[in-house]
Amino acid sequence: MPVASRAKASLMLRILFFDALLIMCCGYALARGGPPERIISGALLAAYAATVASYSDLAERFYQLEVGTFVVDVTLLLVLVAVALRADRGWPLLLAGLQLDSVGAHVLKYFDLPMIRVTYALMIAVWSYPMLVALAIGTWRHRQRFKALGYDRAWTGRGIMEVGPPSPGH
Repeated sequence: MPVASRAKASLMLRILFFDALLIMCCGYALARGGPPERIISGALLAAYAATVASYSDLAERFYQLEVGTFVVDVTLLLVLVAVALRADRGWPLLLAGLQLDSVGAHVLKYFDLPMIRVTYALMIAVWSYPMLVALAIGTWRHRQRFKALGYDRAWTGRGIMEVGPPSPGH
C-alpha cells in the first residue's frame, strides 16, 4: 500500500474513532448527566459541527489561521468558562483550561504563520480527547453522587441552585 494511501486510511480511522468517542461521551452526558453535563455536551456537539463546517479547503487547511475554527473555539471557551463558574463541579474548569490551550494554538499560528500545518492541526485537536473523557467521568461521578444522596446539586449561587430530584430519566 502506498504511503499516501496509508496516511489517508490512518486519518480516516482517527476521525472515525473520535466521532465514536464524541457520540458515546456526549450521548452518555445527555442521557444521564445533570444540567452542567448536558449543557457542555450540547456545546461540544455544536462546536464539532461548526468546526467541520468552518474548515477551509483541504488544500489550504492549516497553512494559515483557521479563522472559522478560531471563532468556534473561542465561543466554546466562553461557554465552558461560564458553566465552570456556576457549576457545583470541578471538571468543567479542567475542560475550560484544555480549551484555552486550543485557543492559544490559534493565537500562536496567527503570530507564526510558518508553523508546520500538522503541528497547528494537532495543537488545536489533541485536547478534544481528554475533554471527552473528562465529560464522561464527570457524568459518571454525577450519577454516583445522585445514587448515594438522592440528589446532586448542579449549580452554585443564589437563584439557580438545584437541590432535590433532577428531571425524569435519572
